[in-house]
Amino acid sequence: MVQWRPFHTSAVPQGVPGHEECMSVELAIEALVVSRLDDPPAAPAVARALAAAGLGAVEYTPASAPTGAIAARGRQRLGTFTASVPGLSGASCRIGVYRYETEVMDGLSEAAFAALTKGLASDDLRTLREGRVALDLRLSAADSNAPRALDWLTRVQRVLLELTQGVAVDPAAQRCYGRADLARLATSDPLAFIVLHDEAWDADSRWLHTHGMQKLGRPELDVVAVPLSLHAEASAFLRDVAFSLAGGARLAPGDEIDLGDAGRAVAVSAPVDDDHRAPFGRLRLADAPLPGERQTERARRLLCALALSEAARRASAGAGDVAGALADCDRVLAADPDEPAALALKARLYLRAGRTLDALSLADLMELRAPRDYRGPLIAGLALAALGRDREALHALNRAIEREPEAAEVYAVRSQVHERLGDARMAAEDRTHAAYLRAS
Repeated sequence: MVQWRPFHTSAVPQGVPGHEECMSVELAIEALVVSRLDDPPAAPAVARALAAAGLGAVEYTPASAPTGAIAARGRQRLGTFTASVPGLSGASCRIGVYRYETEVMDGLSEAAFAALTKGLASDDLRTLREGRVALDLRLSAADSNAPRALDWLTRVQRVLLELTQGVAVDPAAQRCYGRADLARLATSDPLAFIVLHDEAWDADSRWLHTHGMQKLGRPELDVVAVPLSLHAEASAFLRDVAFSLAGGARLAPGDEIDLGDAGRAVAVSAPVDDDHRAPFGRLRLADAPLPGERQTERARRLLCALALSEAARRASAGAGDVAGALADCDRVLAADPDEPAALALKARLYLRAGRTLDALSLADLMELRAPRDYRGPLIAGLALAALGRDREALHALNRAIEREPEAAEVYAVRSQVHERLGDARMAAEDRTHAAYLRAS
C-alpha cells in the first residue's frame, strides 16, 4: 500500500470559505434505533443506563394522551428524551420514541434495504424487517465539536441497543450496526463515521464516493472513472483526503492537493442527487490540468503516479521487491498502455533482473507509443550497452539527448559508453555536464 503523507491545499486565499478560519457550522446529526421488542424501554431505565455509562442526565417528556390514531408518516410519538452532551457547550440531543403502524422500514425498496444492511447479521436483519418501535436521535453540535459529539452519540446508541436488543441505522453514512458491530466501532478514528461506497461508473471503471462527511460539516468526496487496476490507489487516496478533512482541514472547489512527486489533484464541484445527498456539497477529486489542458473529472494521471510511486518504493526497499514493483507497473499499464513512466520503470526493472532483451523490446515499444519521450532511447541505450553493443547504444543515447537536453542521467550513461569506446575526452565532458545539471 502507498505510504501517504498529509496533503496541503492551495489556490484559495485564507480567510474565505474553504479554510480553517471559516465560522463554525451548526450540525444536525441523526440516527435511528429500531427495537426488537414490542414496547419501548421504560424512561427510568433509559435514564439510569445513560447515567451509569457516564453519558449525562436525560429528561423524559411523555406525549400528550394518545388518541388511538397513528400520527403523521404512520407513526405515533410516545415521548421525548432531551439531553445535553457533557463537556460540549451548546451540544444537545433529542431522542423521540415512536410506535409505527407498520414495520419501521416499510416502504424501502429491496435494493435500498440490501445496500443499507450489507454485512448485517441475520438476527439484526430480522429486527429491521419486523421492528415497529424506534428511537429517533437528533444531535445538534458545532462542526468543531463533531468528533467528540459523534463519540458521545455512538456510546448513547450502544446503551440503547442493549435496552432494545435493536439495530442502529446511520442515515448519513447509509450503514446499519448491530450490537456487536457498534461495540467494535473505533470512535477515536474519524473514518469510523464515514463509509466509502463503490459503484460502477461504466463497464470498465468504478465510482468511489463517501457517505457521512456531512456529519463533520464537510463536503462528501468522490473519484470517478477509476480503472479497475488502480482501485487500491483511488480508495487509499479518497480515505486520506477524508481523514484530513475529518481532522479539521478544509477543501473548497478550486483548491489543489499537493502530493509531492505524485503530482497534484484539484477539487471540483460534483452533482448531488436524491440517493447521494450532501448538505455541504460534493467535491470530485480530479487531475490538476497541465498547462494548456482543460479541466476534466478524472484522476487517472494521479492514480498512475501513485501506483508508480509504490512500485519505486518496492524496488528500493531493502533487497528490493522486483516482482511486486513489476506487478504495480502492470497495473498502471492496464489502465494506460501508453504510460511512458510505467514502461520506463518496467524496463529498468527488467534490466535489474537481467532480462536485457525484454528491456530492449520495451524500449522499442516506447518508441512507438511515446515517440517524443526521451526515456525510450535512454532505455535502449542502457540495454544495448548491457549487451556490449556500444556503438548502437551511443546512437540511442544521442537521440535521447536530442529529445531532452537537460536530462543529467543520459549524459552520465553516455559518459560510460564513451569510456568503453576509448574516447576519454568525450567521457569527461559528459561527466562534467551531468554533474552541472544535477547541481542546477
